[in-house]
Amino acid sequence: MKKIILTALLILTVLTMSVFSFAACSDKTVVSDDPDTKTESITIAVPDGGPALGMSYLMKHYEKISNTTVTYKIVDGAAGIKSAVMSGEADVAIMPTNMAAILYNQGIEIQVVGTNSYGLLYMLSNSVAPSAFTFDDLKGEVLNTVGQGGTPEIVLKKVLEGAGIEYVESDTPVEGKVAIKYHTEGTSIIGGLKQGTIHFAVLGEPAVSTALQKVGGSLAIVCDLQEKWKEAADTESSYPQTALVAKKSLIESDPLLIRFIAKYTDDCATALREDAAPYIAELKDREATVPDTFGKDGVSRTNIKPAFGATAKTDIEAYLSILKDFKPQLIGGKLPDAGFYYDLSIKE
Repeated sequence: MKKIILTALLILTVLTMSVFSFAACSDKTVVSDDPDTKTESITIAVPDGGPALGMSYLMKHYEKISNTTVTYKIVDGAAGIKSAVMSGEADVAIMPTNMAAILYNQGIEIQVVGTNSYGLLYMLSNSVAPSAFTFDDLKGEVLNTVGQGGTPEIVLKKVLEGAGIEYVESDTPVEGKVAIKYHTEGTSIIGGLKQGTIHFAVLGEPAVSTALQKVGGSLAIVCDLQEKWKEAADTESSYPQTALVAKKSLIESDPLLIRFIAKYTDDCATALREDAAPYIAELKDREATVPDTFGKDGVSRTNIKPAFGATAKTDIEAYLSILKDFKPQLIGGKLPDAGFYYDLSIKE
C-alpha cells in the first residue's frame, strides 16, 4: 500500500513539474510540455529607465513562450506606457500603479496581475553627512525634485508630513519650511549638484547612480524614501510604484501564459540580485536609457520585488487609498473595484 501511495505521489509530482518544465533557453524559447499556451503572439511594453529592469530577464531569455511569440517594446516613460496600454498595442505591461487605476476607472479592460517595484526614490545631499542628517536640516532649504503630479511628489510630501516638516512649493528658500522646487528632468538637478548650487535633491534610479558618480565629492544618499514611507504610512511594505498588468481578455483566454510571465518576472528579481550585468547589457542592446554609471548597487536600489495575489492586493489597496486621500484624480477619482485585481492562485 505504501508503495502504491509513493508511486502515485511521484507521478503527481512529475506531472505537476511537467507543466512548468522548459527546454533550454539558448534559443530564447521556453516550451511547456503540457498544456501549451493558446496565443500566437503578444506585445509586452515597459517604460524606459529603472522599471524596464523588471522585464529584463524575459527580454534576455525568452522571445517565445511555448506557442507564443513575444515582442518587447521599451517606450518613453509614463506617457509612452499609457499610450501603449490605452491603444491596446500592449497586451502586457509594466506601468505606474496609480496610472493602471486611472485607466481601469476610465473603462480600459486591464487587470493587475501583481506588483513589480517597491520604489526607487532617494534624497541626496552634498552639505550634510548621512549619519548626521535629520529632516530639520531641510528647513530653510530648497529641495529639488522631479515628478510633479506623479509618484515623486506624492512620496516626498507624504514623508515630509510624516516627519512633521512643513513644505511649500517655491524656487527660493522659505524660513522654517522646506521649499520644494520641481524640475522637468533629473539632468538639471545633477548639474546643480555638481556646480554646488543645489544642496538637497530627490532623484530616482538610475539618476541616483549617475549623480553619485558624476558629482562625487561629499554627495551621498541621506534618506531612503522607501523606508521613510513605511514610517509615514504606518505600513510594513513600501509603496508599490509599478504593477504588472494585462488585458482582461488575454487573462481569460490564456491564463497559463499570464502565469508563465508572472513566474519570470518573479525570477527576474533573483537573477538581478545574483548578477545584474547581463540584464543591464540586454537593456542597452535594446537601446534603453541605461547609463554606464548604473551598476549592482543601483539595481538593488530599484527594489524590483514582485508580489502577487493577496500580498499585492493588500499593498496596492493601501497605496491607492493614500493617493485618494491626497489627490483623488491621481487614481481616477475613486478606488478601483475588485475586478481590478487578478489572483494567480485561482485556477481557471
